[in-house]
Amino acid sequence: TITASLPTDGMQTRAAGDVDATRCYVQILNGDGSELEDNNSDVKKMTLSTDGTFTTTVYLNGAKTYDFLFWADTEADGTAAPEDLTAVEYTNGQTIAWAGKQDDAKWSAEGVNAKLNHVVSRVTVMTESKFEASDAWPLTVTVPTVYNKYNVATGAVVEGSEVSGGYLLEITDGEYEADAEVAHFYVLGDGSNQVLNLHYDGPLENPAIDITEVPVSANTHITLKGDIYNAG
Repeated sequence: TITASLPTDGMQTRAAGDVDATRCYVQILNGDGSELEDNNSDVKKMTLSTDGTFTTTVYLNGAKTYDFLFWADTEADGTAAPEDLTAVEYTNGQTIAWAGKQDDAKWSAEGVNAKLNHVVSRVTVMTESKFEASDAWPLTVTVPTVYNKYNVATGAVVEGSEVSGGYLLEITDGEYEADAEVAHFYVLGDGSNQVLNLHYDGPLENPAIDITEVPVSANTHITLKGDIYNAG
């Protein structure tokens, strides 16, 4: 029996608006990282249990060691399952994702148990001032370097999967009260410090603002808070 559990405390602290995983997968490799024979390294969907964990049962050679790769996310039903957990496709924006692995594991009566962790950054935008966003006065937040593939085996983004132009969140509809959350989103970064850009193109013709040295890292919650109406 293989069991995967997700953290219950969110990204360092449970963030408002976070949702639970809708699906989870496991991929089994030989202990040296090579694929098993007879397509036995095909990605297998796990079943959500009543206790909130995901489980599945497989038959393995008790004399051998195996590597177990796990991936969970919040993709909607009907989304294509990942074909290879060493290059999982990821959708920046609304998707939350978790990953974990167990290397060189042998069969035991207790089965294989893995704890997954967030592989994405959550970015939350807060306003200290009341303001309105519209087509004429949009608010944009840009993360310049994001990726769309993740390798569970290495615990890192897939080299060459950088998204051209990064990730741009545009808010064009809504009235926001002071000290309220404007929006939040999730991105897959490589752990580097980046310069995030915030621009409220409002009635005061505010200039764009660069926010430097922001660590876009796995399992990190970034909060951007300021006087958006008078930004600049």
